[in-house]
Amino acid sequence: MMKVYISGKISGLPIEEVKRKFHNAASLLGSLDLQPVNPLENGLQDGATWAQHMGKDIELLLGCDAILMLDNWKQSRGADIERTIAKKLDMAILYEEIVADDENKRIAGFVEDAVQQVTGFSLKQFAQRSRCRERCYARMIFVYHCRRMKMRLVTISKFVHRDHTTMLHYLNKYNDEVRFNKEFRDLANKVVQKLKENEIRIKKPKQD
Repeated sequence: MMKVYISGKISGLPIEEVKRKFHNAASLLGSLDLQPVNPLENGLQDGATWAQHMGKDIELLLGCDAILMLDNWKQSRGADIERTIAKKLDMAILYEEIVADDENKRIAGFVEDAVQQVTGFSLKQFAQRSRCRERCYARMIFVYHCRRMKMRLVTISKFVHRDHTTMLHYLNKYNDEVRFNKEFRDLANKVVQKLKENEIRIKKPKQD
């Protein structure tokens, strides 16, 4: 499995924000069957100097096959140094916004396929402005499962052409629809089953 070092701005940012960004990046890489190497887990104790962290981080980088540059890497002297080293070593250089965009398209396509198999509506159809109940159901189920797969709301909203408030409304309403609306519950359960079937089909190893 390819090992990918995560590089981005750390100094000067709230530690919780840093942890969240690096954790999200690690999850993104893991979803692509890549092994993340997180510099926040370099083993150094609190109070270590910037130089000590850089030395340890570069050691981790040298053991990797590629580097993932977070979207704030240009604001970081350390990340710039790490990228320069990766370039000198002809390592693959990935960029968060590009990798995330490709992964979001993969997730959207995966969910759309299951929704369309059950409802008959494609993303283009259920994303249209329409009061059709069935299309609304398809749209809500699509939003719910994209969010379950860790897609950001702002990204989901671009696929279905709805605002952030509408995204929250769909997510808040989903469980009530499953509980009290048999028609919706039947569709939702069938989509869940299709997602499982499609995932198994995708992961099933090819026969020689």
